Amino acid sequence: MYRMVVTDLDGTLLNSQKQVSDANTKAIQKLKDQNVTFVMATGRSDVMTRAYTKQLKNANIVIGCDGAVIRNIRTGEILYENHISSETCHKTFKICQKYGLQYYVFAKDELVSDDPENERFLIHQKFNQTVNEDEQIPMQIVSDLDEYVDDHIVYKIVVSHDNTQYLDEVAEVVKKETDADAIRSGKRVLAVKARGVSKAEAVKKLAQALDISIKDIVAFGDEVNDMEMLKLAGLGIAMENADDVVKEAADMIAGNNDQDGVGKELEKIFGNAGK
Repeated sequence: MYRMVVTDLDGTLLNSQKQVSDANTKAIQKLKDQNVTFVMATGRSDVMTRAYTKQLKNANIVIGCDGAVIRNIRTGEILYENHISSETCHKTFKICQKYGLQYYVFAKDELVSDDPENERFLIHQKFNQTVNEDEQIPMQIVSDLDEYVDDHIVYKIVVSHDNTQYLDEVAEVVKKETDADAIRSGKRVLAVKARGVSKAEAVKKLAQALDISIKDIVAFGDEVNDMEMLKLAGLGIAMENADDVVKEAADMIAGNNDQDGVGKELEKIFGNAGK
């Protein structure tokens, strides 16, 4: 019997409108009745999941920043964290500047940039204008990001560019010239994090803390940063809209994220969980 369900957000649980559908919500909330732990594992900072944890009452634990932090979103308790050193941040910033890439950071409790025109940062600011205050993402524009990282914990550097291949090439430079890992978490986004950090490693640590066997975990994902998690889990499920390489790493394929793919698979696995 599966005891934990772990799901990615963007492109997996969330539809194209960045919403959790009613069908997915019902399926997830039914898991509580079967004593199944539900966990979000996202490339986002956990402070960016407030709207979803508000909607999903049994979503207490969030693996954020591609596995750099595990936090109980209700109590604020940090169960695990592995942050990037300030020296690694400085080196990565210089690489981004050399290659003409935009970047900002996911700090411990906020998103921070020193570029008011950063395109992805602006997207988050626009999101904040559409939600209630208690669902907004904490954000800050600073005068110098290099100075900021000297005095604050940083879990992840978010790097963006329109060319996916170019991002992959820069990822290799970052891995070669720093002690960080770099992996795409979207076609236009590169995640830079401390070496060894991944969703899969975070799932291992959480499972150990909760005394849950890896074989008793179901995982859903759609992107390259989900692959190791899908391989690790007892049942790894890729979305129909996932990259082919991600599908190859999975045990099975779910429906499209715009067609309640996660909820429908949960119905199959847990009986009437979605009804």
